[in-house]
Amino acid sequence: MRPLIHRTHTVTPHGPNSSPISIDDYIEAESATMSAKKLKELSSMTRQMREKLTTEQARQHFDLHEATDILVRLLESEKVANCEDPLTASLAEAGVAAAYLLKGVDLIPDWVPEIGLTDDARVVARVLSRNPDLLP
Repeated sequence: MRPLIHRTHTVTPHGPNSSPISIDDYIEAESATMSAKKLKELSSMTRQMREKLTTEQARQHFDLHEATDILVRLLESEKVANCEDPLTASLAEAGVAAAYLLKGVDLIPDWVPEIGLTDDARVVARVLSRNPDLLP
């Protein structure tokens, strides 16, 4: 049985007066700023996404491996190469997931032993569950 290690439904954005918000609220706020240009820039960083999964931190996040593979395939697809503004909600949210995955310092810094990628796994999983059309 695979462990479920990302159970939180909130994130806390960085900043002096930040307070926890739901992951859904975070995804919606960030997707409002996602553009075709940003999504295409993210598509050039799929190697870094794959490399992140080779770390010791990533070993315990089985579902993050699968979800990242889905994101990478999407980012490398013609759908992204040919996208234009305004993005569909699912493409914008996929961009949010990819951007969050590429951050090294986020809610839980990636280098924190055992839990460093928990927030990444949760955000990516939530984006995929909100957008079943992204699943193969």
